[in-house]
Amino acid sequence: MARAWLEWNGTIYWCTYTRQPFEPRTAVTCLVEGIWKSHPGLAHFILRSRIFIDYEPTALCRGAVIVCAKRITRLAQAPEDAVSRMKAADRAVQVGKEHSNRLSPSLTPSSESAALYQRDRSIEAWLIDSKGRLLGCASNSSGRNRLQHAEMNLLQAWWQRERRPLPVDARLVTTLEPCPMCAGAIWECLEHRERFRVQFVEPDLGTAVRRSVLRGTKLLEHCKNIEHL
Repeated sequence: MARAWLEWNGTIYWCTYTRQPFEPRTAVTCLVEGIWKSHPGLAHFILRSRIFIDYEPTALCRGAVIVCAKRITRLAQAPEDAVSRMKAADRAVQVGKEHSNRLSPSLTPSSESAALYQRDRSIEAWLIDSKGRLLGCASNSSGRNRLQHAEMNLLQAWWQRERRPLPVDARLVTTLEPCPMCAGAIWECLEHRERFRVQFVEPDLGTAVRRSVLRGTKLLEHCKNIEHL
């Protein structure tokens, strides 16, 4: 069982998770998602703190930190004082659990800035098998939760339904080049990476995408016209 945690404003936020092979979820993504769900108005501030983990980070973990957080450090094990606080719930919050809000109201963003968090970019993703059949589709819904990109939503739905790697010789098509987080998720969900394609229409011009695990691989393909995909 893997553990991920961070400390912000005197409170430890933590979670544990046992990841299955090829699953698009880790302790890091559970931590980040849990913080966004519990405190959507403050998650941006909380996740500036360094995330600690007690396991080898996956490509998905590293990508999620690039996109949704700031820093990550692996420790051989969680410090005893941190573990004690987690067990005793002493200024510690297990994300996803019911808890009282102990955050400073002075740090709550204005309604205008909060509204910005809730705007979703129009991005779509499709999973298509080797015979051209549509296996799944999803849209971006990251306005309230930064992890809910179109590709992440698609992969989560696929895993919930199938509990297996992405199909061999299939392709994932998206309107925007996958970010490092989504690229990491795709990478971890593949059993035969040489027999899968990731096609995108619009390149991501940001700097973070340069750290995508898909950049420079044969998996990634730029298709300028979606009608030709």
